[in-house]
Amino acid sequence: MLKKYDRSVRCKEGHVFTTIWVPLASLKAVRLGFKRYQHCPVGHHWSMIEQIDSSNATTDELARASEVHDVGIP
Repeated sequence: MLKKYDRSVRCKEGHVFTTIWVPLASLKAVRLGFKRYQHCPVGHHWSMIEQIDSSNATTDELARASEVHDVGIP
């Protein structure tokens, strides 16, 4: 069910991963406009994250993001 909300994202440090991104809701992050503050599973730190625009992203970048999914909903 939540698979449809999976989105490729990038943290402030440039790490890419997949997370659950529900519009107008934040299940495991602090929402701040179009960005969110949450844990980055790649760099093991807390950071601002934003969605990767798939129209501007490279195939490699999207593939790397799909390799790492953060934790499920607590």
